[in-house]
Amino acid sequence: MLNLARILVLITALCIVAAGLLFGVIGIVGSFFDPTGGQLMMVTVSVSIMALTAGLGSALAWQAWQSIRGQPSRLFRPRTVWPLGLLFLLAVLLGYLVLLEDLLPLLTLPLLHVIAILLPALFIIVLVGRGLGAVASRREMVLQFSSGAFLSTILAFTLELVLILVLLLAALVIVLASPGAQEQIQTLLQRMQDPAWLQNPTELISLAQHPAVIVLALLVFAVAVPLIEEAVKAVGVGLMGYRHPSLPQSVLWGLAGGAGFAFAEGLLNSISGLDFWPLSVSVRTGATLLHCFTGALMGLAWYNVLAERRWGRGLALYAASVAAHGLWNALAGGMALLSLNELAGASPSADEAWIGPTINLLIALLLCLAVAVAIALAGLTRYSRNQGQKMAEDEEPQNAEGSEPAMIEDSPPEMP
Repeated sequence: MLNLARILVLITALCIVAAGLLFGVIGIVGSFFDPTGGQLMMVTVSVSIMALTAGLGSALAWQAWQSIRGQPSRLFRPRTVWPLGLLFLLAVLLGYLVLLEDLLPLLTLPLLHVIAILLPALFIIVLVGRGLGAVASRREMVLQFSSGAFLSTILAFTLELVLILVLLLAALVIVLASPGAQEQIQTLLQRMQDPAWLQNPTELISLAQHPAVIVLALLVFAVAVPLIEEAVKAVGVGLMGYRHPSLPQSVLWGLAGGAGFAFAEGLLNSISGLDFWPLSVSVRTGATLLHCFTGALMGLAWYNVLAERRWGRGLALYAASVAAHGLWNALAGGMALLSLNELAGASPSADEAWIGPTINLLIALLLCLAVAVAIALAGLTRYSRNQGQKMAEDEEPQNAEGSEPAMIEDSPPEMP
């Protein structure tokens, strides 16, 4: 059965590589025939897809092939972390200069975009990996990162799409049941058919800032999305539960899944901010930190459910992950909605003087939340390391009398 799983992983990885290369090349070639002038965006999207699928897919295929051949994998023992942070700052600086001086952006910015999104995720993995010690193999880390980037994102996107359609249908039923709703809908449809109305930022802003739209957006992004994404983010830990991972190993696996999820999401979510790309990718590091932290929490939740049979504690950790994610989305979404006037170049009226201070308050709260998440991740890392050491010490007396404690193998057992 394990051999079949290894073969399936290899075939799936090769299919991902082939599909990514195909769509990436088509996107790059098609960008040269784009009449709308969005060539840079199309090329960046295409290169991002190729980096995600062909790059990460190739690493997954290689590890699956090595596993099929029976080759052991080395332990994940990161040495230094600061070069990753330095390279990230360098990539952001180069991207800023490329856009400022128009230094062949079609050739340089897409690659810098991939690097700037990937490095924060790797930085956090290496930092936590150093704190936990050699508790996982490199193959396990590649598999968990790939699981978060491919499997978790596909599951989350599918479930979110279904849920959004259901919510929209429910909202439509409620609106139609209210007095005068049909006339309002007909008026809105007529306005949407008018190109001048669609190009008027004031009208679109008023529609986006309608109370019903705001409530629906918060319901989706601050409640539904966190519930779905946190449930599937560390699914790779559950799939590998048959290996009976230790507590620190489960936490590191979950963090790797969250990092992979953040990498896939960040590659595409940051595309819309190419005009202010340095700020966009810099702000994205906060979301990467959040996904890594909640992924680690969900890894711990999987451990409590599978190893300890503590369903209550597992659900509590899931609730904590959803709460942190939901709060982050609520603050970020509120800031985005309030910033529509400024982004559209519209001058706020006297009645809207409160918007500026409120945006500043939300930014400050978001920064405080990022600091709190970083501190919580450091605490979780320390707790996991201490618990792992305690469990190892408790197992030592179980060794045969007069025998040496069992040595940790340099190469953990093979994985599919």
